[in-house]
Amino acid sequence: MIPALKLGKYSYAEVEQKAYDKLKMLGVDDQALKKAGKLSGGQQQRVAIARALINEPAIIMGDEPTGNLDSKNTGIVFDIFQQLSKEMGQTIIAVTHDEDFARRSDRIIEMADGVITSHGHK
Repeated sequence: MIPALKLGKYSYAEVEQKAYDKLKMLGVDDQALKKAGKLSGGQQQRVAIARALINEPAIIMGDEPTGNLDSKNTGIVFDIFQQLSKEMGQTIIAVTHDEDFARRSDRIIEMADGVITSHGHK
C-alpha cells in the first residue's frame, strides 16, 4: 500500500479498500495480513501484481508477471490482464518466455540479443 499512499491520489481508507479488492481479484485476499516471507512464490507474485494495480495506471509493465505461477493461476492473471485492457483501457506490456501466455496476447514482439526479430498483431 505504501506506493499508493505516496502518490497521494487516494486516502488511506481508499488505498486499503483498493488493495483488498485487487488481492481478492487475484485470489490472495486471505493472505493480506501475512508477511511476505510467509507467502509462497506464487502468492508473492500475485500480491506484487495487486500492488501494481492499486493506482489504476494507464500502462502496466511486467517482467515475467506469471513466472512463479502454476498454469491455473497464470490463466487467471492473464484473464485479469485482458479484462483490464478491454474494460479499463489499460495497456499491459509483459516480458515473458511463456509461449502460451505470449500466444494469447494481442500483440507479440520477439527479441533476440536485444534486437527485434519479429512483431505483429493477431
